[in-house]
Amino acid sequence: MAFIPVAAGCLGLTGQKGTFVQSVRPRLPTAGVGAAVTAARPMTMGGDRIATGGGFDNSANDAEGTLTTEWGAAIGDKDHSLVATPKGGLLLQDTVTLQQLSRFNRERIPERVVHARGTGAYGYFQAYGDESALTSAKFLSDTSIKTPLFCRFSMVTLSKSVAETVRDVRGFAVKMRTSQGIWDLVFNNLPVFFVRDQRHFVDVIHAFKPDPQSNLQDFDRVFDLMGALGGEATHMLTYLFSDHGIPASYQEMDGNSVHAYKFINADRKVTYVKLRWRSLAGIRNLTEEEAHALQADDLNHATRSLYMDIKQGKFPEYELQIQEMKPEQLDDFEFNPLDSTKHWPEDQFPYRPVGKMTLDELPPNFFEHTEQVAFSPANMLAGSIEASEDKLLQSRLVSYFSAHEYRVGTNRHLIPVNKPANETRHYHADGQMNTGENKGTLNYEPSLVHKAYTDEPKAKIYEQPLPSGTYVQEEINKTLNFKQAGDLYRSFSEKERANLVYNLECKLKMSTSDLIKNTMSSHFMKADEEYGTRVAEAIGADLETVKQMAAALEE
Repeated sequence: MAFIPVAAGCLGLTGQKGTFVQSVRPRLPTAGVGAAVTAARPMTMGGDRIATGGGFDNSANDAEGTLTTEWGAAIGDKDHSLVATPKGGLLLQDTVTLQQLSRFNRERIPERVVHARGTGAYGYFQAYGDESALTSAKFLSDTSIKTPLFCRFSMVTLSKSVAETVRDVRGFAVKMRTSQGIWDLVFNNLPVFFVRDQRHFVDVIHAFKPDPQSNLQDFDRVFDLMGALGGEATHMLTYLFSDHGIPASYQEMDGNSVHAYKFINADRKVTYVKLRWRSLAGIRNLTEEEAHALQADDLNHATRSLYMDIKQGKFPEYELQIQEMKPEQLDDFEFNPLDSTKHWPEDQFPYRPVGKMTLDELPPNFFEHTEQVAFSPANMLAGSIEASEDKLLQSRLVSYFSAHEYRVGTNRHLIPVNKPANETRHYHADGQMNTGENKGTLNYEPSLVHKAYTDEPKAKIYEQPLPSGTYVQEEINKTLNFKQAGDLYRSFSEKERANLVYNLECKLKMSTSDLIKNTMSSHFMKADEEYGTRVAEAIGADLETVKQMAAALEE
């Protein structure tokens, strides 16, 4: 009979008195260890706003009963491995130890490519009034409904280990568990994005990620790409390098849909909307100097602040607000309203509040909830809330779904944080970690002899009229790359303008390429002459060359 040695010769040895041993040192006093752990814990669990989980309770001083394996078998010695002699030689038959090591090696799932660093909380949403004239979504038309939700805030471009003080776009995603299904509002804190077509979305993320050779973030790569794109990122760069690029906390920032969506009412009438979560605590940002000072003491200030506020009963609140546009208005403006690099001017399309979100409970386990939550813009309420024709949004309908199938798994919808509140009925089958407890023999439809589930005509996807013509791969007609960036710059106070120029200077001045410096300065100058001049002078660009390049640019 063959055997596999774990350590050289260990299975051929006998222990003391001819037996294997599992006790080679005295046990440490349990009470003393527990007391030390409890004393080191900065935040106690008693009375905290922690959501109730479905598993066991590992809270300090609350663990009762016998330690078991994952399979429920009692563990006879929780401190020592089974060895051939007191000197060592781990045995294969110590399955508890070997399974523990094997399980440990699989504790991590793939990191999100974007939005890797994040934190979250549970809460609820309540509508202010009746929005049935706009949408058939019931929870938006009944003030008595408290819709449960999970909200996750995140850093967009860098890894899970990044400090929460870095200049980066923040994600603001909310999973609404409505009576009609899941609605995922996958927003950012800034109202626009770098590109309008998904073809360059991956390039944007690659440019912000560390250099594949040195593994160091290099803003020369960012500005090289942004300059080569011809100016469509100017609006977003102006937001990102302003004070808005470093929110002081997640409680003090807004969440913006960026894209337009469609609200559809019972009469099948469509209204295009943009949405935002408006922080009722107000907006507060950090300067570069304030962020550096904070980072020296705490890499996790935003998560810590959110947790402490909820623990202390200071529940963050955000008002859901919408802008409305009729389909016949889409061609009435100098910009394309379905362009993700543009916002809808508030003087023409004022926001109005439709409800409020309150975050009042923390997840009982970070991994099971915050890490495994799977958002997707494709999770909408067909016939009530649907996607617009925005080209960048259309790609996200596919990419998020695909990312979470890879990262969390085919049956991620069965994980409690992702599970719909309403009963689900479908014929999807099997897959890894399927715990749906499906019953019966029918896993297809239609059927001649079995009763099958029916469809719901009210949930039919809106039939969007299309213009006659041909498939195209071309730029949109109304790019207007610079005007809104200039309007944004002029809306800033002098202090905010100075901070913006300084923040750009810190990154652009390090560039070794005069072409990058001159190109980026020309984009800012095309947006606003003062803006471009101040940046060009700050980074040492050739002002005359910049003026010539700006004059050659078209909106």
